[in-house]
Formats: sequence, C-alpha cells, structure tokens
Amino acid sequence: MTWRVVVALGAVILIGCGGGGAGEGAPSSGAVRGAAVARARGCVACHSVDGGASVGPTWKGLAGREVVLEGGGSVRADSAYLTESIVEPAAKRVRGFAVTMPRFALTDAEISALVTYIETLR
Repeated sequence: MTWRVVVALGAVILIGCGGGGAGEGAPSSGAVRGAAVARARGCVACHSVDGGASVGPTWKGLAGREVVLEGGGSVRADSAYLTESIVEPAAKRVRGFAVTMPRFALTDAEISALVTYIETLR
C-alpha cells in the first residue's frame, strides 16, 4: 500500500468515526459521500487531506482560505470556487501548481459531496 492510500484510508476512518477536534459532531452524510467520491475518482492521488505536499494543492485547511493564483490575484476558497475548480480545473490556477487535473464527468451530487468533504478538512 502506498502512503497516499494509507492517508486516504486514515481520513475516511476519521470521518466515518466522527473524528476531529473536541466538540465537533459527526460528519454529514455529504462529507462521507465526498470522501468516497474522492477515493473512487482518484482525487486523493493528487490532493492530500493532511496538509502534505502533493501534485495538487492540499485540501486540508483549503476551504475558506485565501488562495493565491498564478499570474497574480487571489480568491477565497468558498464553495463557489471549490465547485468551479472541480468542474473547470484550469479556470483559476493556484500559484505553484501546473494544471494537470483532468476534467471529470461528475454528477452535481458528487460535486456537492466533494465540496462538503473538503470543507470538513480543517
């Protein structure tokens, strides 16, 4: 098993068990579905969920953070930005990362679940 698979499985176990900081409730069913979509579609092969370096930007702490874009400017990683980045990966490229993410044929429900999952990775 590669370290990415181990990290992904660990994240899923934490989410499935309601892991997280004190006072946090169990994750929503959307977040659990999002973790499953991330595994099934191979997202975690390029996006870490633990803050570690990878091919693409880490998802840990991404939601709500200001993201510096290639070519200047920045954007808040809100649900609209996350959705756009999943649907059209080249629309707003994060500084320091080459656009290598392919466009996936995802359902609206899968996209929503992925965004919900990313928003839980604080």
